Amino acid sequence: MRAILVLILVIAFATSAAAQAQKAKSREELMQQALQAALDNIQTIRCGSDRCAPATAEERKNPPLSLTETSQVFGRGLFSGGADICQLDWGKRNYEPMMAYWRSRKKNERQLALISIIHTIGMQQIQKQIGANCPAEMKKDVESKLDFKP
Repeated sequence: MRAILVLILVIAFATSAAAQAQKAKSREELMQQALQAALDNIQTIRCGSDRCAPATAEERKNPPLSLTETSQVFGRGLFSGGADICQLDWGKRNYEPMMAYWRSRKKNERQLALISIIHTIGMQQIQKQIGANCPAEMKKDVESKLDFKP
């Protein structure tokens, strides 16, 4: 049963690269692409009370999040996406505690905005792959892993 979810997550993860112009060959490249996609879209959301400024050239060269952080957030987004499909409360169980964790790690508003976008990218990827169907075994697996734990 868990193998099914893992396979779905791997497929979704690999598909996220297809949305980018270049094909990634490693997890690191996939996370780089997700981070760059978040930087491409940062001006579409708020950094505190104001809209975030577009990413600068310097920010693109030296992003405000590491690839490890990006990977952690993207992975939580995959679980939130699966939970959304299965009509589980991903907001209260995963997203809100995850954001509280990153705030406790002293992330600034811009970094938090990127975290939110990367989480959404992960959600969208799994939703594109699975659609609206939530098999019982998937729901059970997502249910067991949904609660955020740092």
